[in-house]
Amino acid sequence: MIESRYTLIDVFAARPLEGNLLAVVEDADAIDDATMATLARRFRLSETSFIQTATSPTATYRHRIFIVEGEIPFAGHPSLGTAAVWARRRGLNEADVVQQTISGEQRLHVELDGNQGTVSVWQNAAVFGPKVESGPVLAALGLGREAAHADLMPQAVSTGLPALILPLNDPRHLADIGLNGQRLNEAMTLPDGALPLTCYVVAETAPGHWRARSFGTDLAGGEDPATGSAAGAFGAYAKEYAGVTSLTIEQGIEMGCPSLLRVKTSDGVVVSGGVQIVGEGILTLPVPGQAERPPEGGLPNER
Repeated sequence: MIESRYTLIDVFAARPLEGNLLAVVEDADAIDDATMATLARRFRLSETSFIQTATSPTATYRHRIFIVEGEIPFAGHPSLGTAAVWARRRGLNEADVVQQTISGEQRLHVELDGNQGTVSVWQNAAVFGPKVESGPVLAALGLGREAAHADLMPQAVSTGLPALILPLNDPRHLADIGLNGQRLNEAMTLPDGALPLTCYVVAETAPGHWRARSFGTDLAGGEDPATGSAAGAFGAYAKEYAGVTSLTIEQGIEMGCPSLLRVKTSDGVVVSGGVQIVGEGILTLPVPGQAERPPEGGLPNER
């Protein structure tokens, strides 16, 4: 059997039991891909993270990230939570690390005080994809065209993981959303057939302050309480079209999981938030490919 430590950590959380809960599995070199995928389905969190030995000479560790539907190239809240767990396990109150993900390598800065702290991740350079018509996306969310922002169109943006940014003209519309997953997938599908993982619905509450909700059919429950990758993509979008380089985003309010994300784009795309470690333990897992043998003398019905 394989024994691996795991930690439960709330990310983008001002206090325990807020933010987006993450399971971080350490000592994961011996865990095969199928077992990682199974664990992610059974944890049924937004994401589950696995720390492995880096294969790149410039990375501190390799970070594998799974949603319930399988592995993804990058994600924000797992990046923050995993860096905090890695530093805490080594007794570090402050650390600079580089994670290796499918999407590349990202730098992170960790500051801890016991079981809590703050972490920042420098996400990939923004890649701007196509714009889409707002009407079908709004309809898939149960909203009318009157909710569309007057100047900002929906657009796919990626800083490691593609998201469709959908600005609204009033934060009150966020409470009226009713998701139709099939229609949302159809509305979000880009001309090249690609489908962003999430639709990041945002509305400004005050200059530099926004509320957000994040939807996608591959997300556990269809909605994510805090989406660091999409927040980074939105930060790049806000800089491109509004010249804004510092944002505070509240998310997860409607889910009862209040989350606070901070984005700065004056020095790359940097997403920061609080972390709260809430539990840890040991996983006991089967060795890959090793089936259990029946007891000597055969199975009970063969005796």
